[in-house]
Amino acid sequence: MKKVFVAVCLLFSIGAAKAQTKFDALQITPAQPQGGQTVSFKYNTKLSPLMDEKKVEVVVYLFNEGGSKIAEPKIVKTGTVYSGTVKLDSNIHCLAFGFSNDENKSKDNNAGKGYIIPVYKNNIPVIGYYIWASRLYSGYGQRLFDMKSEPEKKLTILEEGLQIHPEAKDYPGYLTDYLTAINSIKKETSDPLILEELKKLANKPVLKEEDYNILTDWYTKLKMKPLADTFSTAMKQKFPDGYWKKNEMGRAILNAKDGAGKKAALNAYLAAFPPKKEDLYNLNYFKINIAEQLHKEKDYESFNSMIKELPMPAKASLYNDVSWYMAEAKEALADAKRMSSEATSWAKKEMNSPSEKKPEDVTKKQWAEQRKYSYGMYADTYAFILYNIGDYKNGYQYAKEAAGDVYKFKNAEYNERYANLMIKVTAPAMAKKELEQFVENGAASVKMKGLLKDIYLAENKSDAGYENYLTKLEAAAKNKKREEIAKSIINEPAPKFKLKDLDGKNISLDDLKGKVVVVDFWATWCGPCIASMPAMKRAQEQLKSRADVAFVFIDTWEAGEKMKQNAVDFMTKNNYPFHVLLDEENTVVGNFNVQGIPTKFVIDKAGNIRFKSIGFGGNDDALVDEVSMMVEMASAESPVAANMK
Repeated sequence: MKKVFVAVCLLFSIGAAKAQTKFDALQITPAQPQGGQTVSFKYNTKLSPLMDEKKVEVVVYLFNEGGSKIAEPKIVKTGTVYSGTVKLDSNIHCLAFGFSNDENKSKDNNAGKGYIIPVYKNNIPVIGYYIWASRLYSGYGQRLFDMKSEPEKKLTILEEGLQIHPEAKDYPGYLTDYLTAINSIKKETSDPLILEELKKLANKPVLKEEDYNILTDWYTKLKMKPLADTFSTAMKQKFPDGYWKKNEMGRAILNAKDGAGKKAALNAYLAAFPPKKEDLYNLNYFKINIAEQLHKEKDYESFNSMIKELPMPAKASLYNDVSWYMAEAKEALADAKRMSSEATSWAKKEMNSPSEKKPEDVTKKQWAEQRKYSYGMYADTYAFILYNIGDYKNGYQYAKEAAGDVYKFKNAEYNERYANLMIKVTAPAMAKKELEQFVENGAASVKMKGLLKDIYLAENKSDAGYENYLTKLEAAAKNKKREEIAKSIINEPAPKFKLKDLDGKNISLDDLKGKVVVVDFWATWCGPCIASMPAMKRAQEQLKSRADVAFVFIDTWEAGEKMKQNAVDFMTKNNYPFHVLLDEENTVVGNFNVQGIPTKFVIDKAGNIRFKSIGFGGNDDALVDEVSMMVEMASAESPVAANMK
């Protein structure tokens, strides 16, 4: 399969300077941990939602300036108490505990508030605590611990941090987070507040490059181009070889239109900035970008030269991508097979016996899952290539491993590749039985249903009765899906928004009150978003007769200055009749706490979020049914929604 990129410390009272470190179920020692210390903890399931679980997994997140890493401490269980220790590095800002039972998918997140402990210095939380507190309360903690997301607390926590640490605005990232919070939370009154902060920053006796960047970025956002240009020019004069130049030369590599231009830009970049150890990740990224272009141009000699020094994880990923596109185009299949075979063999070895070091920000279990799914993706690509060259027997085995062993036959896209090979190597009766099972389980793509129809026609010499036959098979899956959707219904106020559409007209959520609104967050660069759009078009067409239903597609997380034009071009090229709104400041996507796109929300007629759907599994029929069922349940006439009012 080709690769697609579908993505807190607790509030305390003002002036108290004390975060909550006392919890019913969790005790830590010392109560105010400091960097470099060892923290002991005891977690009593008797006092938690996990009281009935026989086994609890304990994970500790450690947050610092560079990000986060995970500790999986050795646990001693005594009755209902789980105890252990975790060593803090000297630069840790805060730590967070996660308690769960993965088998039953149950968690304890302290009633949505999280088990989060600041790191202290001189009896007060360190500055970095407030940065992580604000981020975790405004969405990041929701992804990690299913914490309750409360975006408005982002600004409150950062303001409290400034009361305790007036110098915090000079701390890396603090002022940027603070201005972003003002812009997001204050909304209509944010500009004067932001301008006042920018004025204070500009009047500092000595400005760092980061300060100039903040001034340039925010004056640009406020559409004050002359001021933005002034500070940008001053930054470049004061820091002629600063990070701005490195970033600018990096963008030149990515923006070059052909392989020769990209290679020339890379050579200029390396001459200006000889690579250091910390630059290798970006350097490999540039090489992959160039190699992809060289491969498109069929300059295979330069392609091989460019990837020669890539580490195997990066090379395997690149091999998987380019071999997939070669298989789609049905060209140079021998080369595609060679590259895909190498990537797949490497991924299988890594899955079973990894040579790579575990990343610090994932658990051992998560890392094992990542390796397993990487193998599934590469094996799926290899199966697709083998199908195209007629090696059905071997292709079937790899497809079965990818679709069955890895994805448990729940992913319709992988199932489709498996089905194409299955009908080549098994008897029609057996293939029919498996295809019927896929349909009944709701794991069959449109093309798989077409394969089933072919077998049906061959058996019956006619399509008479086929629609009724298919409807009966689909009924069980739809009923099961309806039950699952009904269990996922929520009831929380949708964040208000007002955005311009592609015609320049302001559209607000209030304008749509009285309608069930389907909100789809997407971007022109997002593979899963684009893949889901044909199904969203069908869903919109299926519901077009209902005047009480509206669809809006919010374009967000876009880079560059041509956001509107890119969206217009994309919609025109694909003939999509969508009502597109532009989230130019990425404010609305933040207010909805979106962690990855595509993410869809269904909002009822009273303005409350009833459903949230993340990602796209590759099954168009399933997405159409899902959206239709969610709209039905969110309607005022729906018994489910009505009973919750």
